[in-house]
Amino acid sequence: MFKALKALFAGLLAGTAVGILFAPKKGADTRNKIRSEIKHGGTGFSAVKETLEGVGKDLSGSCKECVEDKRVKKYTKMAKDEAKKLVNKIPKKTMNKAKKTFDKAKHFTENAVHKVENVFKK
Repeated sequence: MFKALKALFAGLLAGTAVGILFAPKKGADTRNKIRSEIKHGGTGFSAVKETLEGVGKDLSGSCKECVEDKRVKKYTKMAKDEAKKLVNKIPKKTMNKAKKTFDKAKHFTENAVHKVENVFKK
């Protein structure tokens, strides 16, 4: 459980760092847009969505350049092959536990999103 929590926080931290580094607009602009949207009866999610779309487009362009590099293709193939070998070595029982944990996390996240959406609908 502790490892999963640690991984979750590491992921959140990494995601935040990437978002800050690649955000297409200033943070103040995004916050103002969220405030304005909420003030006019919205949820503020469209401003966040717009920011994330901008980050995605920027990352997509950078990733496309990397993927087109022949060296990257070679090392990606090598990494995939090694990953397949390692996955095949994982005991079935462990894979089943991982799937159950993932399903629980997915269900928990969906419930949390639903509750947040209900709060903003009021």
